[in-house]
Amino acid sequence: MLNKVCVLTIKVADMEEALKFYTKVLDFEVSKHYGENIVSLVHNEIPIVLEKSEGDTGSGGQRVLLGLLSENLDEDVKLLREKGAKILFDESRPCPPGRYNMIEDPFGNQLELVEFSNYQ
Repeated sequence: MLNKVCVLTIKVADMEEALKFYTKVLDFEVSKHYGENIVSLVHNEIPIVLEKSEGDTGSGGQRVLLGLLSENLDEDVKLLREKGAKILFDESRPCPPGRYNMIEDPFGNQLELVEFSNYQ
């Protein structure tokens, strides 16, 4: 079901500084800009996304977000609710590759459920 990691999002306070670090220090290349606040880096396996975020994020200031692949987001959210998972959004939301929703584990870590609109 939801046991395949499909994206790793890193929350950053300053996109310019983040791009400088990830491209100049770590030698990543930019794959695509999704506006000013979201940048995808070239990575062969799991996409790495830099996302500008103001202030603290998530419980305990979570800065790295694991994205899990969903082939049917509505059905997965429904099943997770039935199993007692804490779903953070009543309705799934659009994102550049498709739609997403968020859940929280028992320790306050947030996990993103992502359904790609072009998923085959």
